[in-house]
Amino acid sequence: MIARKLTRTLVAGAAAAAMLVLPLAGASNAQSYEPNMKIAMIPKLGNIGYFKVAWTGAQKACKELKYECKYLGPNEITAAAQVKLINSAVQQGYDAVLVAANDKDALVPALKNAMKRGVVVVTWDSDVSSAGRQLFVNQASSQGIAEGLLASTYELMGGKGDFAILSTTPDASNQNVWIDFMKQGLASNPKYKDMKLVTTVYGDDLPDKSTTETQGLLQKNPTVKVIVAPTSVGIVAAAKFVSSRPEYKGKVKVTGLGLPNDMRTYVTDGSGAQAALWDVPALGYLSVYAAADIKAGLVPLKNNKAVVGSTVPGGALGDKRKVIKGALGPEVVLGPALVFTEKNISQYKF
Repeated sequence: MIARKLTRTLVAGAAAAAMLVLPLAGASNAQSYEPNMKIAMIPKLGNIGYFKVAWTGAQKACKELKYECKYLGPNEITAAAQVKLINSAVQQGYDAVLVAANDKDALVPALKNAMKRGVVVVTWDSDVSSAGRQLFVNQASSQGIAEGLLASTYELMGGKGDFAILSTTPDASNQNVWIDFMKQGLASNPKYKDMKLVTTVYGDDLPDKSTTETQGLLQKNPTVKVIVAPTSVGIVAAAKFVSSRPEYKGKVKVTGLGLPNDMRTYVTDGSGAQAALWDVPALGYLSVYAAADIKAGLVPLKNNKAVVGSTVPGGALGDKRKVIKGALGPEVVLGPALVFTEKNISQYKF
């Protein structure tokens, strides 16, 4: 049974959240927008399924707006690889870049240069320092994600015991914010007084390395009851490894953030895995519209930053999302995540 608090924290109703993608084809007022924009979408790594799914939503938005959009996926999960793509996009005359950052600070000089040359900079999925962008499209409340993961961990281990975190890279800003909020929750909430985070390891969003790190953390920490993997690559690697080993299957539980298509087997095979994730196509869709909204002046800027309290129209997703003060600067939040359980995971196909 998925943790009740995880459901309350991350989901406003699975049926409503699942419908976020359904209105994407069609209902936007393209006349309000700048014509003929060129937009570059730069993920953390080009071949990760999660980012390709986000790109499908971005493509829907680009089709509605009749924009030229391109997916520029780096071949390695480094800031240096992204800097090259950012600089190339600026040189090629792109009007906006949408970046899921591999490092919150290392990308800032290239992004500041882009903005200086009139390029709209929107970060999504993983943020940079405020000086490097005009707006961050956050997939869900960072604190809510952390609280939900803690609640899931609490339920899976019965409120007592050791757990570990399998993250992406040490420089991934979104992962670090979630982990920091988890640590704050452990320290401040008496409910979690008998839970202990024993280690955090990094799989670099590579399946083989994530598997190796999972194996290593379990060998070094045999008391671990739960592995928390807030990464779509890491959660699959951890769940697959645990499920394949009789000494771990059903004894070590895995929870985190993952695509339903990737996690279906491990949620339903008795391993005890749980997963949650936001509407990934809608994240890509909203990111494109955020850039278009800024370019068209629909989201006001002050000191070249989106004004807190202003509204992001967001195309067919509607204009209910306000710019808020985020951990690193102005951000807009897509909405609650979906929780995938044995009972509902068959309904989701992404």
